[in-house]
Amino acid sequence: MRSLRPAHRPLFSSPSSTLLFSAAALPPSVPVSREESEDSQDTPLTTTSFTTHGGGGRVARCLDFPLFDRLLKTHHSLRPLQQVHALLATGGLLRHPHLGSQLILAYANLGFLHCSRVVFEEFNGSNSLLWNTMARVYTKNGCSGEAVELYSCMRRGGIPANNYTYPFVLKACAFSPMVSVGKSVHCDVIKTGFESDVFVEAALVDMYSKCGEIPHGRKLFDGMLERDLVSWTAMITAYEQSEKPKESLLLFHQMQEEGFVADRVTSITVASAVAQLGDTRTARSLHGFIIRNSFLADVAVGNAVISMFAKCGDVKLARLVFDAMDERDGISWNSMLSGYAQNGHASEALALFDQMLFSGPEPNPVTLLVVVSACAHLGSLHLARQLHSFVISSNMEVNMMLWNAIMDMYAKCGDLDTAVGLFSVGLDGRRDVNSWNVMISGFGMHGRGREALKLFQDMQEEGVLPNHITFTSLLSACSHAGLIQEGKEAFNDMGSKFMIAPMAKHYVCVVDMLGRAGRLEEARDLIAQMPIGPNDAVWGALLGACRIHGNRELGEFAAKRLFHLEPGHSGYYVLMSNVYAASTKWDEVGKLRDTMKSRGLRKPAAFSVIEIGREVHGFHTADLCHPDHAEIYRKIESLVEEMKVAGYEPDVACVLHDVEEEDKAQILNLHSEKLAVAYGIMKVEAGRPIQVTKNLRICNDCHCAFKFLSQICGRRIVVRDANRFHHFSEGACSCRDYW
Repeated sequence: MRSLRPAHRPLFSSPSSTLLFSAAALPPSVPVSREESEDSQDTPLTTTSFTTHGGGGRVARCLDFPLFDRLLKTHHSLRPLQQVHALLATGGLLRHPHLGSQLILAYANLGFLHCSRVVFEEFNGSNSLLWNTMARVYTKNGCSGEAVELYSCMRRGGIPANNYTYPFVLKACAFSPMVSVGKSVHCDVIKTGFESDVFVEAALVDMYSKCGEIPHGRKLFDGMLERDLVSWTAMITAYEQSEKPKESLLLFHQMQEEGFVADRVTSITVASAVAQLGDTRTARSLHGFIIRNSFLADVAVGNAVISMFAKCGDVKLARLVFDAMDERDGISWNSMLSGYAQNGHASEALALFDQMLFSGPEPNPVTLLVVVSACAHLGSLHLARQLHSFVISSNMEVNMMLWNAIMDMYAKCGDLDTAVGLFSVGLDGRRDVNSWNVMISGFGMHGRGREALKLFQDMQEEGVLPNHITFTSLLSACSHAGLIQEGKEAFNDMGSKFMIAPMAKHYVCVVDMLGRAGRLEEARDLIAQMPIGPNDAVWGALLGACRIHGNRELGEFAAKRLFHLEPGHSGYYVLMSNVYAASTKWDEVGKLRDTMKSRGLRKPAAFSVIEIGREVHGFHTADLCHPDHAEIYRKIESLVEEMKVAGYEPDVACVLHDVEEEDKAQILNLHSEKLAVAYGIMKVEAGRPIQVTKNLRICNDCHCAFKFLSQICGRRIVVRDANRFHHFSEGACSCRDYW
């Protein structure tokens, strides 16, 4: 900090008269840290407004009030603030309410709330300014209980509250939330006649809304004689934070019609509401408004726009906003990383993380949580181990959420043993309900349903109560393992034993479980009995089962409802097309493909990847882009011949095109997962597993072929498809042909 140069000759100009400030000169309750006392680079304070008189060492001072006011507002470290505090104490100015208020705020801004309270106690007066300042400090720092207690002391002491007091106290009530206390404060507001103050009214609306009493908040809002932008923003925010985005946007439009122009704070709230709706068109409109008003220069607004576009599925626009930002903070990077991860762009997320390490801020646990999730989606075990090593080497504080995410990452990258090991030791010996949920899900996706059920029992014996996520994981595990009776018992126990009302996602799991087992009519009856309306995922599970078991009539029944609920979801058209193709209804297949074409829908292309060392190799169906594609094709031909000798017969029913039989066999040979596995056999050293990740469900023919290959080549083959893991070894699969 530069020296403060006085306008005329300083009084304390000679060494003999210089006032030195040490720990002894400060109030005993104000701490001086070793680092502050030894390392501070600030120049000792001087002032021109002191006059001294001898006699008994007494010093009379006439202090420059504006100077101290500026000093209290500009110092940003402890040492100089302590010096100012000492000057005020020795000069007798600590009795001045304004300077006392500024000193309270200065200590609070540095994080020394206890020092702020000491200064406040020193006054022991009846000035409302000091009480309001202390309430403001507590509220701003999330100390809601202390703020409410201070207000109670204020009332008991007969200190009059005013239109500055109530907003701080009501904000504290909203933060906790404490609706009963808030209602009591509301009564005080009415008694003291401040119910018509615009700031108090806005605080009341905010308090009721954040405490879940939105009707009360809206009634107050509608009854306001005068509404300013703060009031409108409070009510709009209330709807947005209560996950009522439509009401939030309707109120925003009403605000505009009444002539109010949104500011940065309002724009952030509206962006969040648009994000909840996922409405790209409205998102672009809001983006244009923000650009026209030059709000994007505000980092918080830019972050909100990035998050909005990402949640609307438009990651390209989100990245454009991110790249155009002149200033980015950690939230900017985390928002863009989350956008990529949430939209399935795992590779882009990891590339951006590399860029962040090179030129961005230090990653925090939130950053790692997003990146770990992206790695789990990608299924790269090599990257998973790299990320885990980075977390350890960076000495980052690992919270339970990140610990569970790392476990989940290993399970989804095929290393279930490491996930089990992490679960066994826990984070400092601790595990929460989500730790158990991750492991139950991990066992389920690897086809180890019995272990998942055993873990569920262990969980209860340790006194951990399951939640709705626990049952989603457990029911999914039962579905993948064909444990029908156990799954039905778990579903019934949800409500009768654990008082958890089944949600749509739980019905999806049970319908999927019954459908895989061929109990299609029972699955349809369950849907008919649902107390909530079945969504597209429920009907999608039934249609998927109809594809497996070739039930065209029930498939059409489910598809009709799906096309109504989600007319833009290409996967459901493909599923129904597969049902028709299996029944050789090629005319119907053609009609569905024409419908998809007219609506601009495309079938997702199959893609499989395999890691070999530090390299990742990707394959599309009939891929000719890989530099070794000719060698891979020859390898497949020789492997197919060996399999045929062992009894393999191509399952041409998996070819959903109306072509000749010999062409169907050739098409099967060039499936993306077959190309990846063949390359793995060529390149992965003997004794090591071959692990392939596919973006779609593995077909019956490839599943059969990999069982033969594991036997013929003596290799363990692991395939992660869109639904689960398949571990092929010695001619068998871990799913026991149930998937």
